[in-house]
Amino acid sequence: MAKVYTGAYGTFKNRFKDAVQYKWRGIIVGREYNDSPANPNTAKQKESRAKFKLLSSMAAALKTVLRFTLQDYAVSKKTTLSGQFLKQNYGAVTIIGQDRHAEADYEEIALTAPKSALTPVSLGEASFSTPKRVVVPIENGYIDTNVNSASDRVFLVVYNTVLGLAVMSDGSATRSDSEAKLDVPGNWQGDYVEVWAFLKAADNTPHDPKAFSATLYAGTGTIA
Repeated sequence: MAKVYTGAYGTFKNRFKDAVQYKWRGIIVGREYNDSPANPNTAKQKESRAKFKLLSSMAAALKTVLRFTLQDYAVSKKTTLSGQFLKQNYGAVTIIGQDRHAEADYEEIALTAPKSALTPVSLGEASFSTPKRVVVPIENGYIDTNVNSASDRVFLVVYNTVLGLAVMSDGSATRSDSEAKLDVPGNWQGDYVEVWAFLKAADNTPHDPKAFSATLYAGTGTIA
């Protein structure tokens, strides 16, 4: 147990020699300085570091996507893109196995800001039958001119879990189309990928042109 005493070095607050002084209930008190935590490698600390490491690597791979979807929101919250991504996806990572490694639940990963307001679409499962291409059916665009536009843009994001890289479509598909597609790099053939989609309001929308939808999970598979 640390020794606590009233201020022995006057009224200053902070570290001095082998003591740390601070204000407590209106008086200056102090305690012995300990330059290392009792146990910096507890199980919980190791698990938290494993989660942060996994999410940080994903944020780096998804940086271009996050600049597009999260930049304004991160600025409004006075945080960084990676910081916001970690915050909103920490709960999507679990620790499993005897080696207690971190694993993401990709269905729960969010690429857009919390409470994104734009109406999403209904998607079918991603298809990987065409070489070096991912195709996602748009089963229902939920077009309602009171709240959205038929020309709202649909973006696909494909994350290569083998290489730790990601690509995003150009948003040429809209909520009125039957599918969205994205060609991936040739050296991705045979690699395992995760696929997400989100919508961005059309530039000419009568509604909020900066609006995004929630992130939609479109499935997983191997690039042909």
